[in-house]
Amino acid sequence: MLKESLHNKTVLVTGASSGIGRDVAIFLSELGAKVIITARDVPRLNETFSLLIGGGHSQIIADISNLNNISVLMDELFFQCGALDGLIHCAGIQHTMPVQIVSESTFDKLFNINVKSALFLVKCLRKKGRYNINGSSVVFLSSTAALTGQAGISEYSASKVALQGLARSLSIELAKQKIRVNCISPGVVETKMLSEFQQGLTSEQFKKIQDRHPLGIGKTSDIVGPIAFLLSDYSSWITGINLNVDGGFTIG
Repeated sequence: MLKESLHNKTVLVTGASSGIGRDVAIFLSELGAKVIITARDVPRLNETFSLLIGGGHSQIIADISNLNNISVLMDELFFQCGALDGLIHCAGIQHTMPVQIVSESTFDKLFNINVKSALFLVKCLRKKGRYNINGSSVVFLSSTAALTGQAGISEYSASKVALQGLARSLSIELAKQKIRVNCISPGVVETKMLSEFQQGLTSEQFKKIQDRHPLGIGKTSDIVGPIAFLLSDYSSWITGINLNVDGGFTIG
């Protein structure tokens, strides 16, 4: 069913050089979508591109923490591939940083890539001719960190809350253009980002995180299906929501 709905759709995936971004790009290519991938790490993006199934895919190197780069990216994308059916914003960073050492520079760096880039990607997408007028879908990758508190990740948590608010407001503003905007909030998922985050924790602290997931720590394969659903025509009457995909993390 998803394969039928996503076949030949043109989709941009940011942060496609690793983690959820890489795996959702591969999954969408398996479903027959034409995937445009972007990230700033050239070797890793090339590796992702080599794993895509089928033809008609593209890759564009871009550091979307810079607003000028976003404009250039979207111009080049439109020139090469035409209007988009979907945009999945997976690019993001996380760090563990107690509030006493948070600085303006660390805050700006994290918000630029996690939040500001999301807003300005959509601003570029909504221009005439850049999106499918019959229906386009935007999916932001938020996090259950937006819904539950945890020491040391105040900047990251705040950025993921901001994405959910952004999605709700944009979903109303862009509804007349038939652009849907939703969020996916994964729980803790086995990725490189998790490995880096885990280095700042004791074994007891990480055990507590594991125990808060009744269905266990997730895998990227647990996330790509729900993303594809929100991208597909099967979710055509869904906009402005946040979908928790967290193995039960937010139940307790």
